[in-house]
Amino acid sequence: MRLTKFTDLALRVVMRLAVTDGPETATSREVAAAVAAPYTHVSKVVSRLRHLGVPEARLYAGAGVDDGRVWRP
Repeated sequence: MRLTKFTDLALRVVMRLAVTDGPETATSREVAAAVAAPYTHVSKVVSRLRHLGVPEARLYAGAGVDDGRVWRP
């Protein structure tokens, strides 16, 4: 199966958020650094994932993503 670059990055972002312990928050810049991808690409992926309801995300100064609950029931 072939994945698009966008899908590959989305999977890496979700996996990165899934391994974070506890109710910590991570900014899009921190996630971008962790997955070795450009910040602009990661912020676009996070925006799309947020629209789909995958991560619990909040928009605030610093564009953070609440990764305490990555998966919604």
